[in-house]
Amino acid sequence: MPKALTKTATLRPTKEVSVMAWIEDAKENVLLVRQAAGLRQWTLPGGKVKRGESLVRALKREVYEETTLRVSVGSLLGVLDRKDKDAITLLFSAVPEALATKIKHKQKEIAKIGFRARLPGKASPSAKYFWSARRGFIEKPPKIKATTYQFPPLLPVPDLDEVQTRREL
Repeated sequence: MPKALTKTATLRPTKEVSVMAWIEDAKENVLLVRQAAGLRQWTLPGGKVKRGESLVRALKREVYEETTLRVSVGSLLGVLDRKDKDAITLLFSAVPEALATKIKHKQKEIAKIGFRARLPGKASPSAKYFWSARRGFIEKPPKIKATTYQFPPLLPVPDLDEVQTRREL
């Protein structure tokens, strides 16, 4: 009798994916939340993406859960690959949908919330990285146990008529 085929388990390596929001007020202060438990660090609003959830939906959900703000999600601003935690964090720009917004924390996991001009000393590694990255391309990233990827600055798209004129010369 032939042997039955045995199914071998193959590991599918995965990374935990988180999203964070960069939300500025009119004075260019950045919205931060302070964790109520654990290390009680200041960080940008956001959290883990649930299985099957889109990145935009996850960010909107997390920001609302932590701040009661409803936001429109903008462009991807940065990526932080945390090899030490086997996780990746994506930073997106976000803008509150209502002009007159009152922020408050409604979860027990958030102790404080507010717009800040400076990053407090007791901040999460991802908040430290993204805070330094917001000022432009990083020459020397802060010391975080992570591999980071920065998107190169966008170059202006050349005018097609100008390109055609150059070719004709």
